[in-house]
Amino acid sequence: MGQVFLSFIIFISILVSKGNAVPSPDPYAGGVSMIIINGGEDTIWPAVYTERGTRVIPTGVKLEYEEQYELKIPDTWSGTIWARTGCGGNPNSSFHCTVGDCGTNNIHCHYSKPKPPVTQVKFDLVPKGGSSSYKVDFTDGFSIPVTLTPMETKCAKVMCITNMDDECPNWLAVYSNEGRKIACKSPCYTTREPKDCCTGEYASPEMCGLNEYTELLDEKCPSVVSNAFNETHFTCSEGTSFFILFN
Repeated sequence: MGQVFLSFIIFISILVSKGNAVPSPDPYAGGVSMIIINGGEDTIWPAVYTERGTRVIPTGVKLEYEEQYELKIPDTWSGTIWARTGCGGNPNSSFHCTVGDCGTNNIHCHYSKPKPPVTQVKFDLVPKGGSSSYKVDFTDGFSIPVTLTPMETKCAKVMCITNMDDECPNWLAVYSNEGRKIACKSPCYTTREPKDCCTGEYASPEMCGLNEYTELLDEKCPSVVSNAFNETHFTCSEGTSFFILFN
């Protein structure tokens, strides 16, 4: 089944019923909902990094294929949501993931960022009277396809549904023990060179040139952020909730 069709089927199933839902362990009263869906065959462990908010957002959940999880977020929150893969260990003391690990040794990431490369969905939510912004950020790399859909139908969808790991240049690829590509690093994260990171003399839109990584993203996933000067933010009215489909 094609990924676009799969996305449609899963979204419709959510609107019609709440089947296969994993209950939130500690729902946040009020705020907005982030409905996270696993549309892929691999198990995922959603995680949250909080930049600004009133308290830690719990994310101790495991999602199998077609399972979903409603995450309640305060309406003044800024942070990142991502899907960890290849996880195992004691969730309270020795929990680690092959992709997207946050280094806490715990199933919760709290205020810890993910280790790149991993697909990251970022938000800056504002209360009434403003516009919330959102984006899919591949600046440091990416892992699995994602579709970010605001529940407010007038707002833009952001997606990268191509299996980009298959197209990742070999020198940027992260491999599993079985030799399968499971993530793709950006040139900046790999080399830390000013030319790749758009820093120093390259710190301008004119000097921050294209490379095989950004050209690949511009072709396959033009709505995602690929470097420091391709800050593609989307906005939506305050209080908007979102579907986040990882597949």
